[in-house]
Amino acid sequence: MIRSLAPLTIPLLLNACSLVHDDLPNESPTLQLSRVICQTPEAATPDTLVNGSGDICRTRRGGEVRFEVRGADEDDDPLVYHWNAFGAGSFRDSVAVAENSWFAPESISSNSEQFIIQVTISDRACGLVPDPDDRQRCIDSSQEVVENFFVEVVQRRPVLSVIADTTALFSQPQLTIDAFGSDPDDDPLEYSWEQLAGDFDLGIGRNPIRDLDTGRQIGSQATIAAFHPGDYLLRVSISDGEATVASEIALQFPVDPPLPEGGTLSLTLPETGAAYEIDIYEYPNIRGELPLFATWFEANRLCALQGKRLCTSAEYQHACQGEGDAARPYTSTDDPFLYQGATNFGVRFCNTAQSDFAQPGVDLFDQFAPSGSFPNCVSPSGAYDMIGNMAEWVSDPAATEVVGTRNVSDVIGSPTDWTCGNFSGLPALPLGEGTDYTDTTAVFQTLADNEVDAILIGDGGYGSLFGFRCCR
Repeated sequence: MIRSLAPLTIPLLLNACSLVHDDLPNESPTLQLSRVICQTPEAATPDTLVNGSGDICRTRRGGEVRFEVRGADEDDDPLVYHWNAFGAGSFRDSVAVAENSWFAPESISSNSEQFIIQVTISDRACGLVPDPDDRQRCIDSSQEVVENFFVEVVQRRPVLSVIADTTALFSQPQLTIDAFGSDPDDDPLEYSWEQLAGDFDLGIGRNPIRDLDTGRQIGSQATIAAFHPGDYLLRVSISDGEATVASEIALQFPVDPPLPEGGTLSLTLPETGAAYEIDIYEYPNIRGELPLFATWFEANRLCALQGKRLCTSAEYQHACQGEGDAARPYTSTDDPFLYQGATNFGVRFCNTAQSDFAQPGVDLFDQFAPSGSFPNCVSPSGAYDMIGNMAEWVSDPAATEVVGTRNVSDVIGSPTDWTCGNFSGLPALPLGEGTDYTDTTAVFQTLADNEVDAILIGDGGYGSLFGFRCCR
């Protein structure tokens, strides 16, 4: 077995290095064929590109690029092919071959990165020569040709699908927007939501959308709460770690229908069938104006001057909560529990402790809002600000006495503190139903004649300052 190897080794070395032809010049190899077969990310089938034509091969991360080269040698020397990617990616064949595949790196430094793939064609296999002197003579006499290929590895951009511009009424509690993303390289995606424009901050909640079978995230759902009417601009984006794709969404939150300027509502008490009218806003019942503070006596007088009177607690509660399927314990189209403990809900609910007008440490009188400032603070009947803003006077006639009562749901209460039926009563006054409240002198004389406690009619009693609205 050992002897049989010797005859094979000698010809191999002679072929590897034509030392027997030292007296003749060694001609350099020539390149006969140089092309690349490239599967670009967008193409359905591979392209065959001639190297040097100006066309660059583009492939995805981890993609395969096939190379074909052919060399020729005038001296009929055997040719050796050596491939080099300078440490990037990997080759299919580690040994020297004329056809080879290079596999692009799985990660690149940016959205795209170019690589040089180099093949060296030599007419000497000098590395096989064992003797150092002969090996050096081989190297000195060898000839080679070098061919460079340029490959661009690209990070394919993710694809984003999202709803177009949308409009939602301000009375709508919240708006949901679904964004779906996919990545051709199957990279994990990160979703982000950002408000770009609008006079006030939106409340934006984010939740992943997952495939029901695999649990894999396939999208993101944003829950949008507008705390003020108006126009806003939102941006949703997805990123695969390198490339980012974004889409802008114009949002509109109008108040529709527009708020009334004032006026009254015609209602009927379900218990008695009695018809009555109630002001839409707190006195003076004008949208955009601050409500008036008054004592119980002054409120009675101002209503009487309009041919009206203070509402009863039954009328007030009925107008506040509505009836039938539309009835609700709060005078807002919103669910107050959504805002319990909220830092700020703007003008979305009613003017209570978390509203734009409620400021800790500020005088209570400076925290009241003009009528109609809270578009959603409307009862099923169509009356505004019956919860929050300011406590309001009401009166309950009983025989020849009148009980002064106030609805205590003012700005200092949190959203869930007060309901339409929350009243605070005062002892009855000896005033008949036919009392002329415009004659304040006569009213107070009657109270004096009946020895009514001054505390009861002063600050803390009927002389306290509250808001009111009129009925008839």
